[in-house]
Amino acid sequence: MSSPSDTSSAPKKQDASTQASYPLEPTQLGTWSSDLKADVVTALASTVIVNHGATTALINRDARSRGLINVYSNAVTPEGSPTMNQKQSGRCWLFAGTNQLRIGIMRRLNLTELELSPSYLFFYDKLEKANFFLEQIEQTATSEEVESRLIQHLLTDPVIDGGQYDMFANIVAKYGLVPNSVFPDSFNTLASRNMNYVITTLLRQYAQEIREAVADGADTAKLRAQREAHMAQIFKLLTVFLGTPPGPNDEIVWEYVDKDKEYHSVKTTPLGFYKDVVQYDVADTVSLLNDPRNEYNRLITVDRLGNVAGRPYVTYVNAEIDVLASTAVSLIKANVPVFFGTHTPIYHDRKSGIIDTALWDYKLIGFDPKQNKADRLRYHQSLMTHAMLLTAVHVDPESGEPVRWRVENSWGTEPGIKGYFIMSHDFFKEYVYQIVAQKSAIEDEGVKAVIEDWDNQKPIVLPPWDPCGALAKL
Repeated sequence: MSSPSDTSSAPKKQDASTQASYPLEPTQLGTWSSDLKADVVTALASTVIVNHGATTALINRDARSRGLINVYSNAVTPEGSPTMNQKQSGRCWLFAGTNQLRIGIMRRLNLTELELSPSYLFFYDKLEKANFFLEQIEQTATSEEVESRLIQHLLTDPVIDGGQYDMFANIVAKYGLVPNSVFPDSFNTLASRNMNYVITTLLRQYAQEIREAVADGADTAKLRAQREAHMAQIFKLLTVFLGTPPGPNDEIVWEYVDKDKEYHSVKTTPLGFYKDVVQYDVADTVSLLNDPRNEYNRLITVDRLGNVAGRPYVTYVNAEIDVLASTAVSLIKANVPVFFGTHTPIYHDRKSGIIDTALWDYKLIGFDPKQNKADRLRYHQSLMTHAMLLTAVHVDPESGEPVRWRVENSWGTEPGIKGYFIMSHDFFKEYVYQIVAQKSAIEDEGVKAVIEDWDNQKPIVLPPWDPCGALAKL
């Protein structure tokens, strides 16, 4: 056995000039080209795909016919209405979260339709993310060089539109909710790029100022005053771009008409609306993650991933994919829609509304990837990019296994079937990474044990740049 100081078995660093090199040779390229021209099948495939594109030419007719079956053994009622549209913003997680909450309100208050305000949450999420970022910068000012991977990661996109359910819960619990009529969309909620550029530019400048102040020995009082000045300017810019939302305890008035054409007026506050009208505890939920790289029935947290200073970083319970599926089926059977996170737009057909790994015959052109779900995460081939809502499931009456799912999206009515998609269970198993459930709805014994012993669990800590730390934003 080698001693700790023995480096004989360690990989040796090679000079680039001594490493094996395999440059492409023009003669080799010519041989490949000649071989392909002589292959009639390849020539035909090239002709078709060059003129029509792979996503049109390679659709599998049988899979498409099967995928268009829009019938389910179990469905949530009522479904949310109207279909929402996040436009040119990365707010899918806010739409999925508010779409999930509105259904219970619609059912209880006898409503035909209801829009909660993602823009209200968007404003306060941006504000909190800016403060969270500055706090991370201050905390790491003496321990990390500005060129370190951590600091460069934090600087990449500090007020990114995207988010995770834990971040949704943080904002709702702190600021409440309002109907869309109280704080509707504005130009910059629908197209947020310019606003994000302006705020990010200032935050990077502020990061430099904080690090320089710490290096100069600034005391806590000076750093606190500096932070307040920074955040006052960010708040000002957000109001310029988005308007001024009500504060969490400000009075709001919600007027609506129910299915029976009866008029109602509710005077409350955003926190009061959340408590008295929504009647759903977002803090009493758990995110189930399917990360086959790591041990199941363990907490997984992502280091320095969050949006509200003082709140825990984003945390999941890692579980087998069948546990995510069975939990989602149970929730839908109980008339509860399910927030979920997935890889989008891979294997999504916007025109037909089908989400299915078998929809395209890529094998016909020699494209047949072999990586499993764990390896796709390891090699950054897959990650969670989008949040949507499960509103129905078809369960095979003989096997009891899910066959397909109905998905409520937030891209308006044009894509899919009036904004809804049909997702195969094969896709669910391979590309769904997260579902959210109330803790009381969890039936799996392994997950229940983790929840019951939550405070004593030692979580697996993933680095901030891990694929499971990706934020849903499409």
